[in-house]
Amino acid sequence: RQCPPEQRNSSVPAGPVDSGRMARIILFDIDMTLIRSQGAGRAALNEAFRDAFGLESATENVSFDGRTDRAILGEIIAQHDLGPDVDEAYARVSEAYLLTLSASLSERPGVVLPGVEALLPLLQQSHGAIGLATGNMRRGAETKLTHYGLWHWFSGGGFGDNTPVRAELVAAAIRDMAAVLGLAPDPRDTVVIGDTPLDVEAARQAGARALAVATGSHTIEALRESGADWVLENLSDTDAVMRLLAS
Repeated sequence: RQCPPEQRNSSVPAGPVDSGRMARIILFDIDMTLIRSQGAGRAALNEAFRDAFGLESATENVSFDGRTDRAILGEIIAQHDLGPDVDEAYARVSEAYLLTLSASLSERPGVVLPGVEALLPLLQQSHGAIGLATGNMRRGAETKLTHYGLWHWFSGGGFGDNTPVRAELVAAAIRDMAAVLGLAPDPRDTVVIGDTPLDVEAARQAGARALAVATGSHTIEALRESGADWVLENLSDTDAVMRLLAS
């Protein structure tokens, strides 16, 4: 979904891009692309389902890689038949999750992944603004990135609150960031950076290009086979990443 203007980060300049800056839209996944939270999100979600519905180990055998929160929660709600009103059940467990997420992050020694802290200010300076294309619900994304000191770099994006289809949130992110930058929303001028084949697939379905990083559970070979335009081991060589995104 498009991020309303009042919810964007006011600390990051918005508006038309200077003529000397590149106009390409850059969108980041969060988990295992920017940060490794050591399972904080999964633990918080398990606690949320326990608090909201008395359900133990709700996320057991549920895949999170590359999926949206709406898809993950929807699968669990359906699997355990947690009420006839799926939207009400989703809202209930989402609120419980957001109440527990910050504490879960603090309890685990997560890290910002290599190169990220150096790369984000360079991209913000060269592109005018950068965004997110993440399966996290918006408030969850804010909580995670605030915990790691990264939230202020991002001006908007697409989030996993309302759609189980990742390509839809990529398309929403393109529209949102085009508005921030004062551009026409052109997916051909967009690069999505993520760590899973589903990130790559969503980018391609939305008409964008994909830079895949092997910082998650997928190998370089698997990411190449998924159709990524570029594949890197990680983002640690910031000069190389900047050259690649400018090419």
